[in-house]
Amino acid sequence: MTISSSLLYARKIFFSKTNRGAEKSSGQRSLIGAVVCIAVSLIPLVAVLSVSSGMISGITGRMIHLSSQDIQITVPDDSAYTESQEAFLSLESKFSGIEGVLKIYPEVQGMALAAGNSYRSGASLRAVEKNIFTDNQYFSSFFETVEGKADLSGSRNAVIGKKLASLLKVHAGDSIKIITIKSGEEKIKPKVSVFTVSGIVSCGYEELDALWVFIPLENAFTTLKGRTLDFHIGLETDSTFTPKLDRILVDSRIAVLSDMECMDSDVEDWKTVNAAQFENFASTRALLIVIMLAIILAASINISSAIVMVVMDRKKEIAILKSTGASSSGLALSFVMTGLFTGLCGIAIGIPIGLLISININPIISGIEQIVNLGLSLFHAGQVKFLDPAFYLQEIPIVIPWSELLLIVGCTVILSVIMSILPSLKAGKSSIIEVLSKN
Repeated sequence: MTISSSLLYARKIFFSKTNRGAEKSSGQRSLIGAVVCIAVSLIPLVAVLSVSSGMISGITGRMIHLSSQDIQITVPDDSAYTESQEAFLSLESKFSGIEGVLKIYPEVQGMALAAGNSYRSGASLRAVEKNIFTDNQYFSSFFETVEGKADLSGSRNAVIGKKLASLLKVHAGDSIKIITIKSGEEKIKPKVSVFTVSGIVSCGYEELDALWVFIPLENAFTTLKGRTLDFHIGLETDSTFTPKLDRILVDSRIAVLSDMECMDSDVEDWKTVNAAQFENFASTRALLIVIMLAIILAASINISSAIVMVVMDRKKEIAILKSTGASSSGLALSFVMTGLFTGLCGIAIGIPIGLLISININPIISGIEQIVNLGLSLFHAGQVKFLDPAFYLQEIPIVIPWSELLLIVGCTVILSVIMSILPSLKAGKSSIIEVLSKN
């Protein structure tokens, strides 16, 4: 029995009825059920992988480009470069000539107490260049201006996060007090600085920007001078997610070591600065894939039971084929191919539907949220928000994980074949005399 003959018989098993004109046999119904099970298991798998990829990609992008940058150089606060704004900005020339570095962002960070109209809250001060919200492509794309304008042109302007504005009960145009502490040998000296809120912004992920207060860089060397501050130089590169970033990191360290005034600076890439968060993302994603593969394994067991039902339906047909010269291995191959067809059909149905759901996940979630809130309003219950920015992104970026999908498709095909082998071998070894004597 040739491979082409086995393929033709597998096609007949999968598409033809046991008896002409009769209804579908129990074996064929089992095959259809197995196809449905495979498809149903793949649909949520594709959706979950796409949603998790979008979430992780969106959060990762915001952490890197709004906070740490691709490479972060932390300059010691006792360096000569931190004595004045001009000296600090002169550090840019040390890194501008490095191949792969696109832009350089000097920044001074510190902790403070922010006071609004009726509330106080801890705040993370970020003294940045005045034009960062327009010149930095990621600031302009990731940040949404909720109120006012993200404008730091005034020396006493401040741009604050949406969550902090809510806590302080302030709006664009209001004043806030920034209280910083200078620790001396004998006593603690607080200093109060007043800023005008020019704009309220949100990057869509509250955990990241909840306490951010952006102020012009010059204030780090006037208002905040003498306080405990962190001086950073952020490097935006063209190789955020490629191995080339390691070479740029080495070149940056060489540039630092060449100057006695900043040779003690820490030079780290984004993977080191955000190591804890990204390890958490990686482990969560790996766990999701393992769970979903387990679901596919459970669904593929239906292929084994479906092949058993098909063999029972076609015992007489198998015996006749063997009596006319069909080999046991050829018949077994036919049933293995049937299992393979079943898996491929499940893939052909499940993957496209899963991708369709993934592409439209934001309107789907929004629609479900509206329906749920409509139902809750009938009972005068509180409203729910599925994508709460305190925990998730407000809108899920659409990211299709093609490499993971290829892995899932490959695993599904392999499992379909494996689950078909045992019942197919039993079908090939069935006795002609035993089958025909019972009929």
